[in-house]
Amino acid sequence: MARKSLAQRGPIAYVRAMNSLIRAVNYLRFTAFDTAGLGGTYEERERFDSAIFISPRRDFLFTKNEKCGNNTARMTLQHLSADRPLPENFRDVNRWAAPMLMPSDLGISRAEDLNTLIPFKFAIVRNPYARLLSCYLSKFAGSNPKDNLAKRLGMTMPISFTDFALRVKDQTPAEMDPHWRVQYFNVFCDRIRYDRFVKFENYETEFNELMLRFFGRTGIRNVRKGAQRAELKLADYYTPVATKAVRETYAIDFRTFGYSTELPSA
Repeated sequence: MARKSLAQRGPIAYVRAMNSLIRAVNYLRFTAFDTAGLGGTYEERERFDSAIFISPRRDFLFTKNEKCGNNTARMTLQHLSADRPLPENFRDVNRWAAPMLMPSDLGISRAEDLNTLIPFKFAIVRNPYARLLSCYLSKFAGSNPKDNLAKRLGMTMPISFTDFALRVKDQTPAEMDPHWRVQYFNVFCDRIRYDRFVKFENYETEFNELMLRFFGRTGIRNVRKGAQRAELKLADYYTPVATKAVRETYAIDFRTFGYSTELPSA
């Protein structure tokens, strides 16, 4: 059977395809030509545009933060905001074909305009001690370490957690991978004025409260949230040297998000 053309598949399919094309063009203009005056490199603009998820109704904004239940939050938001059921295997690799909007979709002339255009802005944050250990356990420990990430730190495998923490400390936030970047910069606190930071430690309660507020329902789509259970393993990995390195590296996170600099006890 011959495949139907876009026009033959009906007006709704045609409109959606054209809308995705327009969004893709706007994404390229935003990242390649810096139409919002964001500055920085192409990669930095691309990260900003792809890290921010805006409700189709433009009533809230969410910024992803790796190692903080990010995949679960993204999938939940995409499914709740869709105007039709999404496939169970849906993945928002091409953001311009997904329900949640990007900054490039809004045609803003300044990145900071998001603060006035979007009335509510939130991100999920995590205790820096647990977040860094979670990154180590999922990317560097076990039977399938990520050698490419180790090379970004100038290291070869295997890597002890203390060595990992010290190498991270020597990097600037711009050099850091998003999985261990200082959260203040990972969610662009230097540009976005947030109304709320959801604590990973109370994820279900706080995130569900916001979903009820904006969608009238919840329905968290759990995607490996807390798989490493790093909060329960701190004493097994943290040495005095590693503790001091994390306290210094993430000082602005401890202050901004209200976490104690003391290593939590089991």
